[in-house]
Amino acid sequence: MIPAPRIQIPAELGARLQQLFGLDGTPRTLEELSDLVRRHWLKSLRNPGLNAHLRATYYGRELFGNVNYETLHRVKLADGRQVHTACALDAIIEGFFLPLEIESTCFHCDQHVLIRISKGTVIHAEPSSVVVWLGTSKGDSCACETDACPYINFFASQEHVTDWQDKSPDELGMTLTLQQSLNLARNGWWEPIHLSVANTQFAADETAN
Repeated sequence: MIPAPRIQIPAELGARLQQLFGLDGTPRTLEELSDLVRRHWLKSLRNPGLNAHLRATYYGRELFGNVNYETLHRVKLADGRQVHTACALDAIIEGFFLPLEIESTCFHCDQHVLIRISKGTVIHAEPSSVVVWLGTSKGDSCACETDACPYINFFASQEHVTDWQDKSPDELGMTLTLQQSLNLARNGWWEPIHLSVANTQFAADETAN
């Protein structure tokens, strides 16, 4: 079987993602980005404070990427909780922890976007053509909350991205399908957090015994 072609990341975007996400290398493909993000989280989770926060996220006591201000992306949970997440990708990542419904809008035309995720799988997407723009700011500033999160958004379709780019040719980023976004969320964030929690629980069980 011929392997699927690797998804290339523009060089300037890769450099900015390295800078903003604190990665140990510059990702040239989406697969490399997933791997570098995964390594970053596995290393970061050695920090007890961060580990405790993500354990709370893993067990649903806290929600991934939620912020105390309004954004385009609102997450609704089955228990009635509703929060805004900093970016579209954060909302998708939370879908690996708990079943949820994401309400957002197309960044180009404000068309309503509705996505339901359960166990890291999209079970409904409206419109079905929705995609994610993985973008960043340009320049040297290096704060994810201001230089990455506002630039990671949903679009109704690739055609809407193209129309938006025609009017905003200096924007830095690339389009991801929902499945590519899920793969990035799974490999880069969910799996290392799951592994860390499992290992921590194993260590605690061993100590108790």
